[in-house]
Amino acid sequence: MRTRITNITLTPGVQGQAHIPFIDHAEVHVVGNRIEYAGEAANAPPFVEDETIDGSGCLCMPGLVNLHTHTPMTYLRSVGGDLSLDDWLHKAIFPLEKQWDAQLIRTATDLGCMEMIRFGTTTFNDMYFYTDEIAEVVKQNGMRALLGHGIVDFDESCADMVEGVRMAEKWHHGANDRIRFSLAPHSEGATTPTLLRKVAQTAKSMGLVVHTHVSETDFDLQGCIKRRGATPPAYLEQIGLLDGPVIAAHCVWFNDADIEIFQKHGVTIAHNPISNLKLASGIAPIAKMLKQGCKVALGTDGVASNNNLNLWEEIKLMPMLQKGNMLDPLVVSPAETFAAATVVGAKAIGYDDLGLLKPGYLADLILLDLQVPHMAPTIDLEANLIYAAQGSDVRLTMVDGKILYRDGVFTTLNRQQLLAQAEQGAHEMRTRLSKQA
Repeated sequence: MRTRITNITLTPGVQGQAHIPFIDHAEVHVVGNRIEYAGEAANAPPFVEDETIDGSGCLCMPGLVNLHTHTPMTYLRSVGGDLSLDDWLHKAIFPLEKQWDAQLIRTATDLGCMEMIRFGTTTFNDMYFYTDEIAEVVKQNGMRALLGHGIVDFDESCADMVEGVRMAEKWHHGANDRIRFSLAPHSEGATTPTLLRKVAQTAKSMGLVVHTHVSETDFDLQGCIKRRGATPPAYLEQIGLLDGPVIAAHCVWFNDADIEIFQKHGVTIAHNPISNLKLASGIAPIAKMLKQGCKVALGTDGVASNNNLNLWEEIKLMPMLQKGNMLDPLVVSPAETFAAATVVGAKAIGYDDLGLLKPGYLADLILLDLQVPHMAPTIDLEANLIYAAQGSDVRLTMVDGKILYRDGVFTTLNRQQLLAQAEQGAHEMRTRLSKQA
């Protein structure tokens, strides 16, 4: 398939620039699942297309990367609102999670993917269970994902890891390389040193990324100091887990030494500002991390602690939260924020050809409507993109060269069916739980 996208403003994305670049009167050529050209229409080479997409009034940009979520938790949306973290987990979330079955996981995952596609997220990084079903759903609905089977270990049996490795062996580089797998130990507090050493060794031998939660709460921090005599980053360094590529979610309770450790090892921090605020976990020192050269990307976390998968809300909050907390309007730039939502996450997942619109890169892109009241006037498109754009402005979402959403229509998912299944599935889970009471 050869696709020409015309009459657009284009941003090829950000990688090291001080500002987000924009090109007016641009076009993009897509051949198969790759970008062949992205630039000024006047300089475009001859191109014979099978389809032309008129992007008049739109910005064409790289698709968003949600670097930390638990997608099937769509069926737990708004469960346990305004509870303490301990009550939220043990009284609201864990009892319902015991009611999952494979069919519920599949429809809940599709619902989450539909939400992300609608809001311009083309790639997500997930940690959950029933990963075989999640992978099958992603294969069919066309998204790109790094998936990991959540691993816990309290007795040094490392039993959960067997399933994680099995899924990685089955799915890594699957679905035309749209699906990759990680090893996903839940956290320091939910694992043993034996398990984490084994994860580090296995990830290295299999060439896998490690995805884990780190220092999400003060409770996590103090517990690790009590158990291990070190902060979580120092402990993970001692145990060898940071010797390969790592995605660390949250990283709220960090001191300067922790930041230095993660910068030294090239760990990518998955920042989840809304979830951290909603659960009263705290505010991650993102401005300090960026200043020290850390890799920072954005995630939503699961909808039970967010309560949606609209990464544009995280984009707006990331710089604003740091500015307000540090009383400095200069601490996080639009360019740093845009990179956090695109190319930084793409590279953390292991793609060196994703997150930018340039020849040879994967054709994961979106069209964002600029002709809406909240984006006018266009005095500063860079500022509009970070502080004014909404997920509902997305007009088109393309992954791997295929259109998954366009002007209200999903091409691989049935909107009405999934919405009905969500109501039925959530009711079924609650009915099962009430019968156990």
